[in-house]
Amino acid sequence: MTKAAAAAVLAAWTVLAGSPASPQKYDVELSLKDKKVSDLSPQGLTLAFHVEMANTRSTPLDLVRYDYRVVIDEAEFLDLHVELDEPLRVEPRSRLLVALPVKITYDYLFRTAPGVQPKDQAACFLTGGLTFQDERKKEKRIPFALSADFPIYRGLEVRIQPIVAKNLTVGGADLVFRAALRNPNSFPCRIDRVTYRLGLVGVNVAEGIIAQGSGLEGRGEKTFDIPLLLDFFEIGKIVYDGLEQPPVPVRFSGEAEIGTPWGNFKIPLDQSDKVAVQKL
Repeated sequence: MTKAAAAAVLAAWTVLAGSPASPQKYDVELSLKDKKVSDLSPQGLTLAFHVEMANTRSTPLDLVRYDYRVVIDEAEFLDLHVELDEPLRVEPRSRLLVALPVKITYDYLFRTAPGVQPKDQAACFLTGGLTFQDERKKEKRIPFALSADFPIYRGLEVRIQPIVAKNLTVGGADLVFRAALRNPNSFPCRIDRVTYRLGLVGVNVAEGIIAQGSGLEGRGEKTFDIPLLLDFFEIGKIVYDGLEQPPVPVRFSGEAEIGTPWGNFKIPLDQSDKVAVQKL
């Protein structure tokens, strides 16, 4: 961060944190209640700061506008000024929670702050102010400063492995489908569950839940087996023909519910490939 940006963060932080070093008192006290990452994907995420506003006056105040500047990796990422269409009222001696969101798209971030791209996470510094209006229309801007880190998320990868055929006849098959779930990120994640659908030669042959309660280390990989008992008279001869004449087209799709240091997320999975059939 530049010296000017760091100074702004420090100056405003003393107000938000209520430091005794700041002699100025405000009618509205601000406190950070939560920081949350949402909408996580390989394309970006949303980082939201939840700030509580406490009106210490005996009369109401209206939040009429807010502004904030976002600095990431010493580069200015966003400079936002918003005039509220409808003022947000904070009643006397009451508290109200507001969210200050920062939408981060990696494509724009990497062009704005190219030094972030090879990293596993980055720090976001937000400085700005909330402007309130009293019953006499007199305005007062209250400064704040916030900071949080966020991941440079690279998704989850599915690697489809050869199908193992324990038994394969014109009537049916006893198979084992194997897929590896790889974490290209540096941070570990907890796999609460993976809800999947499995297709062979364009035919849906199985669906279910796997990997409940599994751990996946940063840049680690875990392989899962799915046993399959297929009746070709029921699902069609096209699947038998595909298995008899590999490589067979396979599609593994679904959703992984994972836990990370930044919260819990639902990650879509969709991988197609042509794989060999290993007969035992």
